[in-house]
Amino acid sequence: MGYRSRYDKGDWKTACDSCGRLFKASSLIKRWDGVMVCRDDWEPRQPQDFVKGVADIQTPAWTRPEVPDTFSYGCTTTSAIAGVAIASCAISGNRTNPGRIPPSTFTV
Repeated sequence: MGYRSRYDKGDWKTACDSCGRLFKASSLIKRWDGVMVCRDDWEPRQPQDFVKGVADIQTPAWTRPEVPDTFSYGCTTTSAIAGVAIASCAISGNRTNPGRIPPSTFTV
């Protein structure tokens, strides 16, 4: 259906925004993107444009407060063996085996 040259009161000739053919203004349809098109160029909006995302709540249902760290400041050994000695607890010259290192791995 194209433009027919005739007089219609209150109507005017105009071009389709998509194909450019001439039509009466009353026969054009406004498309979803705001352009005026003929019936052949009209198309519905893509349904995927209306899809909304679902919020992904990642917080747990309940939590406990974090337990404060506990430190033991007592000396467990007075050995002066490297790798076994504890700072401020080792006694210089003390080479007793605290039981953590097998006797064959160190020399006196």
